[in-house]
Amino acid sequence: MRTIYLFLLAFLPVLCWSCYDDKGNYDYHELNRTEVTGIKPVYRCDLLSRLSIPTVIQSEDKGRTYDYVWMTYQTTGDKKIDTLSQEKDLDWIVSADPGIYRLVFEYRDKQNGAANYIESELIIESKYFRGWYVMKQNGETTDIDFFSPDFQNIGLIQKSRGEALTGRPRSLGYIGDYAYMDEEQEEMVKNNACLMVISEKELQVVRISDLKMLGDFNSLFYEKQGVVAPGKWFGGSEEHGLVNDGKVFTIDVHSSPLGAAKFAYAKAGDYELAHLMTKNGTMSPLFFDTKSSKFCTVARGNSNLLYLNSDDQSKFPEAYPDRDPLYAGFLDEGMWEGGKGYVVMQNKEATQARSILHFDLTCLVYYDPAFLKNRITAIDEIPLESELTRAECFGMNRTFQMLYFSKGDKLYYYDLQNKREQEVKRVGGQPAVPAGEKIVMIKHIIFDNSYSAPDEYTNKLVIATGNGSNYKLYLFDTSADKVKDNPEVYQGEGIPSEVMYMSSKMGNGYLCY
Repeated sequence: MRTIYLFLLAFLPVLCWSCYDDKGNYDYHELNRTEVTGIKPVYRCDLLSRLSIPTVIQSEDKGRTYDYVWMTYQTTGDKKIDTLSQEKDLDWIVSADPGIYRLVFEYRDKQNGAANYIESELIIESKYFRGWYVMKQNGETTDIDFFSPDFQNIGLIQKSRGEALTGRPRSLGYIGDYAYMDEEQEEMVKNNACLMVISEKELQVVRISDLKMLGDFNSLFYEKQGVVAPGKWFGGSEEHGLVNDGKVFTIDVHSSPLGAAKFAYAKAGDYELAHLMTKNGTMSPLFFDTKSSKFCTVARGNSNLLYLNSDDQSKFPEAYPDRDPLYAGFLDEGMWEGGKGYVVMQNKEATQARSILHFDLTCLVYYDPAFLKNRITAIDEIPLESELTRAECFGMNRTFQMLYFSKGDKLYYYDLQNKREQEVKRVGGQPAVPAGEKIVMIKHIIFDNSYSAPDEYTNKLVIATGNGSNYKLYLFDTSADKVKDNPEVYQGEGIPSEVMYMSSKMGNGYLCY
């Protein structure tokens, strides 16, 4: 045995020299490299449309064969995986509920079992998930219309349930996470994106994807309310809320969703809220209590109505018993910022003089040191000869310190920095709306979820005109203090009162009231 060891030891240098002198090709790479073409990073589909994706797999080994699976899972909720097809090319009738999904293509090598995956974003919409909702009055009833460049439908409540809501319009809102009990399946169905359509006598929770009525006023409360007089609805990142008979009810969005849980008790206090409110998606709402004549709000985790009380930094009174609020709006400075707020007030005396209260709305941001403090920063007393004194409706520019208002067929703005007013005209010099068309609604709408998808950005000044029987909806692009020519125009029946832009990327934190 020792002889063998010595022989191997003597021969080792020869072996080493052989290795060193080897000129072989050692270009290591994955066995059977492949490339897949034909799959896009994002697909946007309408409900019940056909999604066809032909794929090409180029392989180093031309003889390789594969097993295929197309799958989807929703990006929120339980993320259950659903199989769509086991063919190489996808040909699928889009039957999943509207929402945002991951679309996964798996191809598995039959020879070695190696699996590869390609993922895309799949956005499933119904026709009702991209466009404009208009809340309107028809006689003593309330309904909604829908408009988009490709599809229009009017009287949606009437068509869906057989009759419009009783009473005049009060509020149009959104909730992205409503839950309801499916009696046939005996399970709670969550994450339903719905409209809150509210008249002075009724409320309907309307699922956007198919216009199904999922709930009404009574279904939102644990106990039957003695008075049914719904008013403002608001959604947000902390609480959803509803005003009924001047009292505000809220539900914590971090607990069970509305529908699975319900409104219990109104915020405590001796108060009666005026029918106006403003907020962005994340801050607390700004209300006005007609009993104390003070501005107030609500906050998650607090069972009382909360007032904006004065401290050593407050510049103006906190109570205004001699004035009634007419309009509240805000200039948005970011989703997580308070921005600037403005409230138009009218004196109760015979002259009915008007004023504009300026707010620093960090007082409504729960983590800001100014939270719940009186942060009225200025008051503009409007001259009696001003057109604003006779204004019939208002709307706040969401980008610049411009308060829009109208009188008859004239659209104006009040410059909140320089304290002057001016008529708004088109870039070409014509009036904003044709002569003789009375302006009945103004709203500047910005929806920005462009970080998620480039086309998820909308910025329109919405002007509605009407004669009591019919209306026109003008969607203007703006240019500084003017509106651009050639707006989108839609027509409907009734008297419009509110408008909302809808997107499949809408969320509770994106809608501003």
